Amino acid sequence: MFQKSTRSAPAKNENEFGNFSRLLDKLLSVPHDKIKAELDAEKAAKRTRTKRASSSGHASGEKD
Repeated sequence: MFQKSTRSAPAKNENEFGNFSRLLDKLLSVPHDKIKAELDAEKAAKRTRTKRASSSGHASGEKD
């Protein structure tokens, strides 16, 4: 009644698990200080971009 599957699902799952495991190992091996420094630098860059974008250089907000 039931046919035997010819796919190799367990091998695929093991390969995906191996890839996931390697990814987590790489992610967790990054020092906290390095991540914190990059986040702080990104925040500072965003702050300077928004300050520059808000100053339009016009004397007033009125249109001609």
